[in-house]
Amino acid sequence: MQRFYLVIFFLIFNYCGYSQNIQGKLLSLTDSSAVPFASILFEHKKVGFHSNELGQFILKSNQSIDTIKIRAIGFLDTILIINKARIKPDLIVFLKPKSIILPEIKVFSGIKSFSSMKPRKTGELQQWGGVGSQYGLLLDDPKLMGRKMMKVHFYLAHGGNYNYPFRIRIYSIEHGKPDIELTKESIVVRASHKGWNEFDIRNYDIFVPDGGCLVAMEWLNFENVVSVDLILTQGKYAGQVLGMGDYGNRYLGFVKDDFSTWHFNGDYLPRYELPDKSKFMNPMIRLTVK
Repeated sequence: MQRFYLVIFFLIFNYCGYSQNIQGKLLSLTDSSAVPFASILFEHKKVGFHSNELGQFILKSNQSIDTIKIRAIGFLDTILIINKARIKPDLIVFLKPKSIILPEIKVFSGIKSFSSMKPRKTGELQQWGGVGSQYGLLLDDPKLMGRKMMKVHFYLAHGGNYNYPFRIRIYSIEHGKPDIELTKESIVVRASHKGWNEFDIRNYDIFVPDGGCLVAMEWLNFENVVSVDLILTQGKYAGQVLGMGDYGNRYLGFVKDDFSTWHFNGDYLPRYELPDKSKFMNPMIRLTVK
C-alpha cells in the first residue's frame, strides 16, 4: 500500500534557547477543528505518544532538531522537521484530510441481531508494545458478513485502570490478514466496569466485508513511551488489561504497533509452553451485527 506524506519544515521563527518544552496543537486543515488522539512518533528512536482529547501535546526532547511523524485516522501522515532554536514554544500543526476508498461490500440486513462467539476466559494481557499497540480478533463467521455493525464488546480483566480511554480499530481481511481500515474516524471509548463492556457503533455505518473483519483495541499513551517498561506509572500499570479467551482451538489474534506490521499470534504463541487452557489465547472481543 502506497503512503503519502506531508512534510513541513518549522525553521522560520527566531526564539532563544531550545531547552524549553514546546506545546503543540493539531488542527484539521479543512475546518480548524481539533484532531484528538493522534500518534506523535519519533521514528529514529521508535518511541512516541498520543495527543490528548483536544489535539494538544508537549515535546520534551532535548535535541536541537527533531524529525517527527504525526499519524491520525482520516488524515495524511505529516512529517515535521523542527529546529527548536528557531521556533516559537506554541506550535500549531494543520493536518490534511485524506480520501478513503473502502472495499465494496454486499449488504445484507437481518431482522434479528447476531453476536459473535462469547469465549471462556483463559488469561489476560496488558499493553504488549509501544505507542499504537493494537490487539485484534479475526471475526470470520459467515453470519456476520454483509451486515451492519451495531456494537463491539471488550472484556476488561482485573488489574490496571479499566476506565482509561482506548480506541476501537476495525479492518477488512485480505488473504487471512488485516488489510484496509474501515474506521474512517477515531472511535475512542472508556469502559464503565470490569468484565464485558459494549459500545454502540451503529452511527458509524460500518459493514462487515465478505472476508470478515478484524476488531482491535488500541491502547493510548499520553506520555512519551521510551520502552515497554515505562508503561508502568509509579509502580502501577496505567492502562487496560484485556481479557484473553479460547475461541475453540483456533488462533485468531493479530498484534501491531505504530512501528511494526501485523503479527499473527499463531506464529509465535506455539513457541511457548503454555498450559492447555491457555494454549489458544485470543483477545476477548465480540461483535454484534444486524
